[in-house]
Amino acid sequence: MKVRVENLSERLLDDRISVCGEDQPDSPSIRRGIEEKKHWLQRMLREQGPPSKLAYVDSKPVGHIQFYSESSIPYLENPDPKTLHVMCSFVRLALQNKGCGTALFKSLLEDVKREGRFDRIETLGFDPPGCGFPQTTFWKKMGFQQKPDGLPNELEYVVNGEPTTPQHSQPRSVDERGAKIFYAPTCIYTHHFNDKMEETIRSVNAEIPVERINMWENPDEAKTRRITSSSCVYVNGHPMKHSIFELENFKKEIQTLISDS
Repeated sequence: MKVRVENLSERLLDDRISVCGEDQPDSPSIRRGIEEKKHWLQRMLREQGPPSKLAYVDSKPVGHIQFYSESSIPYLENPDPKTLHVMCSFVRLALQNKGCGTALFKSLLEDVKREGRFDRIETLGFDPPGCGFPQTTFWKKMGFQQKPDGLPNELEYVVNGEPTTPQHSQPRSVDERGAKIFYAPTCIYTHHFNDKMEETIRSVNAEIPVERINMWENPDEAKTRRITSSSCVYVNGHPMKHSIFELENFKKEIQTLISDS
């Protein structure tokens, strides 16, 4: 099977979206996620060059890898210009384990080594249901290693120099009421999960105001709060420790933050 890899360009934007979105239901949250994702991809193309590569088989887009320099993240206080972040990679289920993902990463690695801009490539391995081959396992097959003192999914591919320890997000509390969802527009499912977070917050208190803040478009508030992750939820001025993927603990923490305030 022949795999062709291409850098993302304006003419390939719909191909890029289709890799993740073609088989998903048409819902307002997915449509909003696609709109914001396209805007973000266009911005990255203008400001830093291609933030994604696409894999093609028989002229059909079947996979992608998405990446960006740490220095391009607008809400970070002190970004490392030598670090490249791989946000995710995905290949259609029917074509997994056939070399598409490997071809995508090897193409990116060749670019990194040729250009000499980055000393390391970092990623967070995550394995959402329905996505097939576990990403953490895949990245380790590609040569990524767990960061010293890091969690099992905090991975790094060292191009030059030595491994680095992870820098965990430690957002600060502020004096405010209500809930705020800080997010990055880098995934078409962002608002699908934002909707679930808002629904859970309102199931605890139906009257609480909930605001969503796109940290790439409005980075100042996230920077002031020292948010360094791609998503962070505040309830009554306190950053939450649990995510929507830990639903019961997420809901219990909301209840505690609302009742204690």
